[in-house]
Amino acid sequence: MDCDMCGREQATLKAAVEGSVLSLCEGCSKYGKVVGKVSVAGAAMKKEEKSIVAAEDETEAVVADFGTLIKQKREEIGRKREDGFMRTEDFAKVIGVKESVLHKMETGTLKPSVEEAKRIGRAIGIKLVEKAEAVEDIVPQPKKDQLTLGDMIKVKKK
Repeated sequence: MDCDMCGREQATLKAAVEGSVLSLCEGCSKYGKVVGKVSVAGAAMKKEEKSIVAAEDETEAVVADFGTLIKQKREEIGRKREDGFMRTEDFAKVIGVKESVLHKMETGTLKPSVEEAKRIGRAIGIKLVEKAEAVEDIVPQPKKDQLTLGDMIKVKKK
């Protein structure tokens, strides 16, 4: 199943976006609130899709303070070294990302995907992913006085 938003990747998550529940890829899921994982009918499943199916209540999410955890670990590793310093460039190589990406993660402007957070956590020995319960019935509905994109189209046609 393709992503309902970008159409390029495999849709693995269900997310509430502006009052609608969509099947989205990891990248597009940041534009809404994740409410569960995509389940596929057993007869129509491809081999690669079988690994995607999971229980609705077993959604994983990146911890909220991932940036400070990564920065603290970098500083801790730096203190253990003989010279007491570890360059950001060296630490970025250890966790397998670019230096600019590491800086954005530490400041909180870039949130890693769940898979990337798991990989980084394994590389430096910290836990960056936690279990999060998906709640199906919390789908935000647009306010009555708030215009949606569909309302704008109707207004222009008049």
